[in-house]
Amino acid sequence: MAGRNANIVVGLTLGALLAGGCGGGTHTATAPAAPPRYVAEGNAICARQLARLDRLPHPTTPEQTIAYLPSALTAMRNEIAGLRVLDPPGAARSQLAGAMADTKRLSALLAHLLHELQHGTVEFAQLGVVQSTSTAIRAQLDARFRRVGLTSCAH
Repeated sequence: MAGRNANIVVGLTLGALLAGGCGGGTHTATAPAAPPRYVAEGNAICARQLARLDRLPHPTTPEQTIAYLPSALTAMRNEIAGLRVLDPPGAARSQLAGAMADTKRLSALLAHLLHELQHGTVEFAQLGVVQSTSTAIRAQLDARFRRVGLTSCAH
């Protein structure tokens, strides 16, 4: 991939992808006096991973993205590992399992993109596919997290 315009598009596309990579919700809702324990614990897990990523400069170039993605992927894996121990009741359990599966899919997509960037094999058209796929995964993931009450995990 060569050219200044391509680098700008890569940077903007990746910035959009990564901004939604690991939570980031600022949505608040009026809730009962105290949320269930799994909600408080889950939101704390996601908030820690988001804080970790927020300390890093967000990438705007392919080179910066190559440096950033390993941290983003680690945060996603840590989020999954932390959320795996939660034990919500009934339907929330299946929504949480679905959210974790969606996070794994998004992580795999970003890991593949990292591999392609490292080897210089990202095609311009491929970025659109990656962006649309990640947007769809992210929308489903966020909806699942919100249904479970994990607003810190949703974007």
